[in-house]
Amino acid sequence: MRRPKILVVGSMNMDIYIYDVPRIPAIGESVMCGNYAYATGGKGSNQALACALQGANAVMVGRVGKDRNGYALEERLKGIGVDTSHMIFDEEAQTGLAIMNVTKEGKYFCCVALGANTKICPQDVEAAFVNEEYDMLVMQLEIPLETVYRTYEMASRRKIPVFLDAGPAMSIPLDRLKGIFVISPNETETEALTGIKVDTLERIEMAGKQLYDRVNPKYVILKLGSRGAYLYDGEQGKLIPGFKVNAIDSTAAGDTFGAAIAVQLCKGKSIEDAIRFGHAAAGICVSRKGAHPSIPTEKEVVRFLQQRL
Repeated sequence: MRRPKILVVGSMNMDIYIYDVPRIPAIGESVMCGNYAYATGGKGSNQALACALQGANAVMVGRVGKDRNGYALEERLKGIGVDTSHMIFDEEAQTGLAIMNVTKEGKYFCCVALGANTKICPQDVEAAFVNEEYDMLVMQLEIPLETVYRTYEMASRRKIPVFLDAGPAMSIPLDRLKGIFVISPNETETEALTGIKVDTLERIEMAGKQLYDRVNPKYVILKLGSRGAYLYDGEQGKLIPGFKVNAIDSTAAGDTFGAAIAVQLCKGKSIEDAIRFGHAAAGICVSRKGAHPSIPTEKEVVRFLQQRL
């Protein structure tokens, strides 16, 4: 089967992980935690790496600084097979840096210095379209909002479906995203976009319908953590459960989930089968530590699913 070609536009960070965080400290307070580690990450590079590991030819558009962290990100992505020819090494900005605080339950909260990610511009993206064709475009909101809008417009003119992982959480105007292929926020992001806390099935359905009515996508996919994902296509909604695993670090799970779905859809799978595949990929991801190091290969996901049949 031909490997689909997916363009990923998004953020690239070096991550510092602090593990076993007992709780969020108050202002002026220090809490004692476990060990720490460095790992390449950022929502955009997570998506690109996941697309490549899931069987796609991934092309990365993003900005890093001319520093050790930027070169480490390039080396990591190239080593997996991601096309990094449209990565830009910014002369003035630092590579983005994220402090990932991971609790003993495997959940995290994060502080991000976006650095060069704030300078990703439409011209960076336009260069990646020259003499190239893509099966899908994947992006998120960790880059300038105008670049997100312009990227969607460029892809639409070329009839390229766009998968938007609507994170990090923020309230944004959605008018310029009308007709997008997929919009997929998590619980916090859904509340930021809709004002609805998705803590009951009724509210999940309300949020899914509101997003659909405002954006008119092909699909709304709400990521609901351990509850699975809610799929809404404008006519009916369905809660698709995930898999029970021993979660130790949820970093990059949402990025992996979306990337796996995008690749499976490009390979002709149904939306429900693609979501189940995404659940399996995310399930493996949360059972490992780190961003890039936790993302599984397509073969690992297939084996995971075979063991649960």
